[in-house]
Amino acid sequence: MPLSDQPNTITKALRRVSGLTDLDEGRLHELAGQLRLQHAAPGSCLLELGSEDPRLLFLIDGELELLAADGAARQVRHTDPSCDGPVSRLRPSHYQITTTSQTSYLMVEPALLDNFIAQIPDQTMLVEEAYLVDEPNELIDASATHPLMFDLFDDINHGRIIVPSDPEIAIRVGHALSDLDTGNRRLADTLSICPALTLKAMRSLMNDDSRPPIRSAFQIIERVGPEQIYGLAVNCVLRESLRTDSTQVRDRMQQWWRNTMRVAAIARILARNDSPLDPDYAALIALFHAIAEPVMLGYAGPHEDLRDPMALDNVLYDNRAELGRILLTLWHMPREIVEAATHSNHWEYDHPGAADYTDLILAARWHAAIGEPGRPMPKFQDIPAFKRLSLAPASPELGVEIVEAANNAIQCTEELLESA
Repeated sequence: MPLSDQPNTITKALRRVSGLTDLDEGRLHELAGQLRLQHAAPGSCLLELGSEDPRLLFLIDGELELLAADGAARQVRHTDPSCDGPVSRLRPSHYQITTTSQTSYLMVEPALLDNFIAQIPDQTMLVEEAYLVDEPNELIDASATHPLMFDLFDDINHGRIIVPSDPEIAIRVGHALSDLDTGNRRLADTLSICPALTLKAMRSLMNDDSRPPIRSAFQIIERVGPEQIYGLAVNCVLRESLRTDSTQVRDRMQQWWRNTMRVAAIARILARNDSPLDPDYAALIALFHAIAEPVMLGYAGPHEDLRDPMALDNVLYDNRAELGRILLTLWHMPREIVEAATHSNHWEYDHPGAADYTDLILAARWHAAIGEPGRPMPKFQDIPAFKRLSLAPASPELGVEIVEAANNAIQCTEELLESA
């Protein structure tokens, strides 16, 4: 293909990508100009099974075979709805991807794509249509085919998605925030008790590019203002609290909240441990690392099979990382927050260079799970994050701080709310 034809070919291909369909023509041409169309002969391996290459593969023309670890194979053509987005998005890759015909494709850095998706109005959605139709896709496994997920994605694509709050927590936080004269520091501590409300407040600031990025709940209070924060809290209580008759769903919401508070408290302690990472930002990221769970719980009540706690836990665990990535990307959250959610189940997460916030959240999650019922946890020596954070094992003094932070996380929130 002549080089002069490549930008037009790329632009035409990008126009059908979910999440870019509403991008104006000028921006689409600008994005196309930064990409290079690549070609491969039949039998070429484009992506290895287990690859950590962060680039996204877009099939422009031709056919591919996706071979899973269990030997299951799937053929895809560029005309399939499942190719309206990247092929094998998850990392490490769940497939070995090999060409079965002469193929044209793009390898796109996620950061580059994010820069252009950020120009799209909020009502658009970065979700492959393949998630909503009967085309196979890597999200659709035994858990993701649950009707809960299809209902949820339908609401995402129609702009109806919310993050519900625990009703009791939302009411108490709303009451505490009504005292507008208590001081911004105390209001920030109170706001952090309700992750859904914190997220809602932060989302209200995401379109302001003229100021430094948000790094703490205190900065959220400063920029939004106590009065507007209280207004958001009232809305959470009245319209966006979890409503369900299922005891199992209510219990699981409480479990998610308690665990989130523990992880946030521990993340703050770990960031203070001779680390260049910001403790306030670490705690803020921790509030959102499993934010997909309450979203799914909002859809779980009507499903009789999810009254079994193990079945409910499987659906939440198997889908929270990918759903968290989708939602937090849609809401234009900072990359550190998106990545921490994306890798929340990925204990083998590894990368060159210094420790990052995802390492910190994984270490905090591991410590928070000690002594708690749940899934078996890997040994700390098998988790790269611990070595990168120089926490293998933690010193006795730090170990005591971590245990105290975990044990006191809920007590501290109770004391804060009781004194309001």
